[in-house]
Amino acid sequence: MSAVLLPGGAVRTRRVAARRPRRPVAWLPLFVLLIVVLLEAAALLRPQALQLHPAQNSVLFKQVSGYSMLALMTFAIAFGWLRRLPALARRQALLKEAHLVSGLLILALLALHLVSVPLGYLSFVFHAMALAIAAGALRSVLGPRLGPKACVVLLAAHIGLSCAVVAAGLVHVYLVYAYTA
Repeated sequence: MSAVLLPGGAVRTRRVAARRPRRPVAWLPLFVLLIVVLLEAAALLRPQALQLHPAQNSVLFKQVSGYSMLALMTFAIAFGWLRRLPALARRQALLKEAHLVSGLLILALLALHLVSVPLGYLSFVFHAMALAIAAGALRSVLGPRLGPKACVVLLAAHIGLSCAVVAAGLVHVYLVYAYTA
């Protein structure tokens, strides 16, 4: 309800229509899971299929994609803190969607980033990231049907692998600057 002050000091009240809370997009976790499976299959079976343009081998592309991934990882890791802020309590569904999309973008950028060297350290990071995203998407899709113990296991896998990927990404950045400068 809101009050409107009329001339002469009279007050008139009116009802303000309450906004319905935004519901999350139900198909988004399924879409994320599908893309993870497709990228994982491409990286395992035909890594050269991820070579979309010769510019992917350039230093500029590596820097832009690498720093974009670091920025997205920062948001994804900060998600746990952001969703607990009282100011963002009404935006839970939007934050969850942004978290899902940022994880998917990280994986897609990582797939494009590692195309010139599909084996080794970055390949391990890619597969760990794919597993982390798959665990999070499975928890979103099947959470209510799995029960609390399975949800905790998937959440632990999602968070643990994601933290390992962030640490590996930071080590990668250090190694690149330490040995290519």
